[in-house]
Amino acid sequence: MRAYLGLETTRGRTEKTVLRAAPCLFGLFSVIALLYARLPANQTRAAAVSWPGKTDRTFSDAITAVRRWLWTDWIFATPRHHQAFAKLLRPLKVLLLYALAPAA
Repeated sequence: MRAYLGLETTRGRTEKTVLRAAPCLFGLFSVIALLYARLPANQTRAAAVSWPGKTDRTFSDAITAVRRWLWTDWIFATPRHHQAFAKLLRPLKVLLLYALAPAA
């Protein structure tokens, strides 16, 4: 799994920590991959972070797309949060979605 996903060596010092870290990371990877696969095509294309020479989608693109989807359809749309986020100007929402989602 370390070779396939590029996992680093864990920093844990006890056996339980080491044995728990890889399954948790693999579980997170699986959840993100499944959520990304369920996204509409227009959301996955908009989430791609590009740079010269990049040809394929990466896990970073997938997690960015899932974050944007969760923020847009869950956080911003939740009725109890709606009043607070309704005060945000559209450019600030776009900044949150396109500048902070890749870095979060």
